[in-house]
Amino acid sequence: MKKISTIACALLLLGACQSKPEGFVIKGELTGAPENKWIYLTDYDQKIYYDSTQLKNGHFEFEGKLEYPELCRITYFKDPSQRIYGWSNILSVPVFVENATIHFSVPFTEMPTKSQDVMPGSLQITGSTSHNLYREYWNIVAPLMAKDDSLFTEYQKTYYYKMGTEEDVFRCVTEMDAIKESIFNTGKDFIRNHPESYVALYVATTLNVARYGRNEAQTIAALIPESVKASPKGQAAVKALLECPMYKGDQLPDFEVYNTNLQIVKLSSLLKEGHYMLVELWASWCGPCRADIPHLKETYERYHGKGFEMVSISVDDDTSAWLKAVQEEGMPWTQACGVNGKGYDKECLNLFGVRGVPSCVLIDGNGKVLSTSCRGGWLNKTLATLYQE
Repeated sequence: MKKISTIACALLLLGACQSKPEGFVIKGELTGAPENKWIYLTDYDQKIYYDSTQLKNGHFEFEGKLEYPELCRITYFKDPSQRIYGWSNILSVPVFVENATIHFSVPFTEMPTKSQDVMPGSLQITGSTSHNLYREYWNIVAPLMAKDDSLFTEYQKTYYYKMGTEEDVFRCVTEMDAIKESIFNTGKDFIRNHPESYVALYVATTLNVARYGRNEAQTIAALIPESVKASPKGQAAVKALLECPMYKGDQLPDFEVYNTNLQIVKLSSLLKEGHYMLVELWASWCGPCRADIPHLKETYERYHGKGFEMVSISVDDDTSAWLKAVQEEGMPWTQACGVNGKGYDKECLNLFGVRGVPSCVLIDGNGKVLSTSCRGGWLNKTLATLYQE
């Protein structure tokens, strides 16, 4: 009996050792890191700080507990007073944290900045099965994103600085669209292949489903099992998929705007039935918006005679600043200003599902959204196709 009891105790101890950890421990090594400097573990958006510690001989350790696996960041600030902007001075590595013992190592001089998509080959993260799955996904999409960034730099030179032909602009746009579609399909396949993974839920929240329409969003949401949808993370993912304010194929929403006489009218009264129209959001205080106006003028003058129309809706709170900018810029198309809401909580921004300007949608002659983001070279390429140039 004594022998049996000993074996039973041993089995119980073994079971306890193999049970799910109560929390996570991240044991980190940053060879060559400055001594006594602070390093942080935050959520991915860097809004929640889960833990922080000082580096000692290039080592650090974080502890905590998560209800669900979560994509976090291990972050070092070159300038501790600047934690939001200046991404080139923020060293950051995404880590999918779960309740386990996780080992992290990378030479300090090779720790990537927040603006980098491709992680260094020297980076080692072990102990998290969720991170292994995330890395599998990221290894596919990161090179695509890097290629997209490279093409966008080329596009800027050819479109904004005229360092190329219109054919060069269209080629860049076409290739970038193909890359975005490849990233989207990769994410969709990942969710299909790993439907119960929290990494799949994260991927679902990153997909630009508005670009592809409500039906596509519903198809992806249907890939997530009901048991997973019931969790808080699952609910958030389904909301991100199914509750975009505006999708391709939607009817353009109607709302109140000021006309240039400061009369409140409905946006619908400014639209011209039977015409392709660009409806853009901008502001007098937005530098990129105003820098883009000469290019919009070129597009308007080129296609207006073929029936193309535009409406620019300012998100200014100060209508006098808006009217002054309209006069200074001399834009020959219809001008309006959003009435309801203030700042970044302006009604028109919320209805378009965007948090900044410039933003725009292209609609057909019946007010249906053809594109949720169509300006610059994308607008010119689309119009060249629509008007069969």
